[in-house]
Amino acid sequence: MNGSVTTVIIDILTGKFEIPAEEVSQGVVFEDLAVDSLALLEISLILEKRLGVSIVEGVLTAQQTIDEAAQAVEVLGAAAVTPPAAA
Repeated sequence: MNGSVTTVIIDILTGKFEIPAEEVSQGVVFEDLAVDSLALLEISLILEKRLGVSIVEGVLTAQQTIDEAAQAVEVLGAAAVTPPAAA
């Protein structure tokens, strides 16, 4: 799933935020793209709609790389589909 989450984040950055594609890669830090906390909140909301996961504030940070953010979202998605342990 990580590859697809990374692709979705890159699509959001290049489409919605109009960041040139040549500036966006898996290893780039959001802060280096001038993506602030408000933009990260908007990205979180878009990801929630597209991927069907709930992302609480603070999961995505300006100090993360795109790949780190994708991994964090992937963990949330995996937790959402993992059945709870039997008590």
